[in-house]
Amino acid sequence: MQLQNVKVAVALAYVFLIVAAGIVTRTTSPAVWTALAAFALLPAAAMLTLWNDPSPTLSESISAARRR
Repeated sequence: MQLQNVKVAVALAYVFLIVAAGIVTRTTSPAVWTALAAFALLPAAAMLTLWNDPSPTLSESISAARRR
């Protein structure tokens, strides 16, 4: 599985968990749903943008150079 797919899956699972918590607690207030939305979306968006791909290992860079 590619790193991009893992990042999206983790972000979606986190958002789903927060929404499920709001449903389980039977939240009806718009203010609480707004806070839950912010608590769900802001960390997920930050994770997607700040989680960088790992740098290539020495053997990967050598293999890439040999293929050129």
